[in-house]
Amino acid sequence: MLQFEAAQYINSEVKTYNPQASKPLTGFIQRIKGKQGRFRSNLSGKRAEYTGRTVISPDPNLKITEVAIPIHMARILTYPERVTHHNIEKLRQCVKNGPDKYPGAKVVKNAGGESWTLKVNRTKHADELKFGDIVERHLEDGDIVLFNRQPSLHRMSMMCHRARVMPWRTLRFNESVCNPYNADFDGDEMNLHVPQTEEARTEALLLMT
Repeated sequence: MLQFEAAQYINSEVKTYNPQASKPLTGFIQRIKGKQGRFRSNLSGKRAEYTGRTVISPDPNLKITEVAIPIHMARILTYPERVTHHNIEKLRQCVKNGPDKYPGAKVVKNAGGESWTLKVNRTKHADELKFGDIVERHLEDGDIVLFNRQPSLHRMSMMCHRARVMPWRTLRFNESVCNPYNADFDGDEMNLHVPQTEEARTEALLLMT
């Protein structure tokens, strides 16, 4: 009896000697294995930021290096762009547009590490924008993104593409790229990841195109 209880503590699927016994508590093994176990659910399958997922569809007008991103998704995903002489006017307009109007921005950070959301006082923050500040702007055409289809069976299951923001609700790409992803358009979903640093973008361009 004691040996049986100890065995069930480790593995609750061991056969019981009493068919009338109530269902035992979940054992250690059951907590670890399977899709709902600790490894697959809590470690491998944890939630991540700066990612998107939706159904895929074909678009023969796109280049094979492009992926079309719905404008609704582009307003949620952001990239932290540093203010320079070349982009200050563009980023000022993004700050004025705010988080709800595309192309806009969600957050402004200064060199001291302070940050402000752009729900209010957008014109003030746009006028005070300085070189070296960081603006978390909406995703825009030409941004580097990683495109992935599960299951990731080989290195070409995740590749680097350039974003192209378009209307509608699906992620679209040229059907010539179906083969490496082993994708078809019968309801497949794919994942999008947005690198958040210049180093990550460069690495993706060099190693994953």
